Amino acid sequence: MTVTYREPSSAATTTPIRMEAAADMPSRWRITTPGIDPTRVRVEHLHAVVSGWFDTDTTHHTQAKPYTVSPPTRQTDAPGFEVTLLDDTLTNRLLTRAAPGVRLRLGAQHTHLTLGAEQLATTAWTHLADSDSGANAWCLRFVTPTTFRRGNAFTPWPAPNPVLGSLRATWRRFAPPDLPEITLDLSTDPIWVTDVDGTNEILRINNLTVSGFVGRIRYTCDNPDIRAAVDRLIRLAPYAGIGAHTTRGLGQVRPEPTWRQPGRP
Repeated sequence: MTVTYREPSSAATTTPIRMEAAADMPSRWRITTPGIDPTRVRVEHLHAVVSGWFDTDTTHHTQAKPYTVSPPTRQTDAPGFEVTLLDDTLTNRLLTRAAPGVRLRLGAQHTHLTLGAEQLATTAWTHLADSDSGANAWCLRFVTPTTFRRGNAFTPWPAPNPVLGSLRATWRRFAPPDLPEITLDLSTDPIWVTDVDGTNEILRINNLTVSGFVGRIRYTCDNPDIRAAVDRLIRLAPYAGIGAHTTRGLGQVRPEPTWRQPGRP
């Protein structure tokens, strides 16, 4: 069953800018691929390109990667895809591998980049750790199918525990060691879903059939003692991705302004 909610009155916008990343700053980038038909690009094609940019012999087989990839899209008539970085030591490598003039192969298609990697957004780890919006409810838009492992199976339901558990694991792996760890006891189910607007999509990843959620969910926190920790993790989400296969285009999310239903306190 799908429960719809009213559209938020406004949404945040970002303007692409080219720049070098500062220290300890997760970032989100767009790679414009002129002449590429996005409908013919598979997630395996993108994964092959981006993993070739960033993986080494020692990191290729590690499960947790300091980057994510979005599926190809067409933006203002310019096809392209997005990459997020959690380790800014990878930034110079991105700017070199996705520089103007570089030849890119995506499956059977080829292109030469006319633009360098464009930075869409960035934030400092220290900013994520220190700031607090004061919110006790959050809306996440799951832009690409999001799925979670359950042994050898997958579930598309972005319940609070797997969502926050995924983000907490990313924080533990990639936040600078001098930042305080986010401790968040999820055993008492302190976060709950109040509204859902979405569906599941079936796709094939590595010869596996995967069901992923696409749409919007509103989460609410009843415990004021952990509200700030949840807020920090939610603001990390657009850089970290959520769930499984984030290096193959899954789990891309964007926070959106939340809302209050008529008659709801």
